[in-house]
Amino acid sequence: MSATSEAAGKELGIFEKISNIFFAPRKTFESLDRKPDWIIPLIIVLLITFIVTSVLMPVIMPEQMAKQRVKMEERGMSQDEIDRAMAATEKFSGIIGTVMGVIGTLIMLLIISGLLLFVGNVILGGQTSFKKMFSGICYSSLISSLGSIILTPIILAKKSMDVSFSFASFLSSDASETLIYEFLKKIDFFAIWEIIVLAIGFSVFYKFSTKKSMITIGSLYAIYVIISLVVKSIF
Repeated sequence: MSATSEAAGKELGIFEKISNIFFAPRKTFESLDRKPDWIIPLIIVLLITFIVTSVLMPVIMPEQMAKQRVKMEERGMSQDEIDRAMAATEKFSGIIGTVMGVIGTLIMLLIISGLLLFVGNVILGGQTSFKKMFSGICYSSLISSLGSIILTPIILAKKSMDVSFSFASFLSSDASETLIYEFLKKIDFFAIWEIIVLAIGFSVFYKFSTKKSMITIGSLYAIYVIISLVVKSIF
């Protein structure tokens, strides 16, 4: 039997790739390196996003509405103008928010795939395809989707979106508007888990060392955190 047919015979099925992304990610990425696929994991990620957003909308809406009311008052709008704007927002924002959550997730997956492809192919001089990278991103995103599922009942119980598996949980609620709180919130268990898994996939696709890939993906995440904190401080 040839080496090619042996490899084909050991190809992972969809359920094996999904389970291995949590417990043995290198096996999943090696399979994707040979034969990339993204449709099923993408559907799962978008479906979870839709369901979680829909379920959490009763918690999301009051918090967002309260923030919008404060901003309108700061702009000097009259109470009548605020009430009309809030009524219009409340009427459509539930459906729009859920749909935009799904669309935003898809756009983010595409952007991250393109960014990692640019870094790997252009900056680091490696070579892989967008299809492989997008497949890896879709499978890796199952980790953050799992985190969303686990967080949902906790958010519903506390009636607050200010919940995470991060170091920010050790701070008081009074610190929720500070930059240190936002920084610590980015050091989330599922985010770090996903970064590690992504780095493993990066090393498989580009045949880089695990150390080089960890440094690359970790550095990109650090840049993202810095940019988000700067934007937060400005706005």
